[in-house]
Amino acid sequence: MSAIDIERGLLAKDFPYVRLGHGSETLVIFPGIADAAWDVTDSKWDFAAQYARLAKEFTVYVISRRRGMPPGYTTRDMAADYARAFEDGIGPAVTMGVSLGGYIAQYFAADYPDYVKQLIVASAAYRVSDEGRKAPEHWLALARENRWSEFYRDIARVTLAEYHGVFSRLLAPLIRQPECHPDDFLVSLEASLLHDGREVLPLIHVPTLLIGGTKDIFFPPSMLQETAQSIPRVILRYIEGGGHSVSALRRREFENILMDFLHREDAVVAGGPNTATDIAEEALAA
Repeated sequence: MSAIDIERGLLAKDFPYVRLGHGSETLVIFPGIADAAWDVTDSKWDFAAQYARLAKEFTVYVISRRRGMPPGYTTRDMAADYARAFEDGIGPAVTMGVSLGGYIAQYFAADYPDYVKQLIVASAAYRVSDEGRKAPEHWLALARENRWSEFYRDIARVTLAEYHGVFSRLLAPLIRQPECHPDDFLVSLEASLLHDGREVLPLIHVPTLLIGGTKDIFFPPSMLQETAQSIPRVILRYIEGGGHSVSALRRREFENILMDFLHREDAVVAGGPNTATDIAEEALAA
């Protein structure tokens, strides 16, 4: 894995990126909210390990949001930013958004369809669940009061059961010596809580994979089903027992589903099915 070449740089002078792999097809990843702490060029991210399998078949870009986003910036504004990054030499690509990145990807696919060949929305729905918004609302209140140590510790507390200490370990340097752009966290949290993509989901016409864990408090199966019903060409898949971070903690299962989707475009059906079982049966019958 360490032999994978990684290129780091800026796209359109504003967007930190890493590129790995040399596949003929391009896969672009919009990361989650942790991107506000460390952009993707930071050495804390081990992308060579995380995306080794994808890099065997694709040229993979992981692109950060720009730094210093102004107050009131929305997920749709962030999608417009990514369009500028795509204009800087990427062109049409398979596009995957994870968590906050999944929100942004909804607008990106609807507003800039010429850049999206296939879409993957991971651990995200058209909005956060009522139960799931309680934690980010608390984090937002702490951030607004500049109580950053409490902010990071509470994120670690909420995610500890899922990450078994990994997230806490990653946050420890921030608690000791913040490296992030606090305002970007504030803007990102506000945008996450305000996001409601119901109106644009019917405008997404590319083949779409919607994937999440059945134990994701932020985006439970009921929210994923509602989201899938509004996307014309969608496959909905669950990872049983997975939480919000299935793309990292259940990586093998996640990648199996992802690769099956990318290799079997004929399995994409109109009028999103409601369960993974439905999808499997339809794929076999195709």
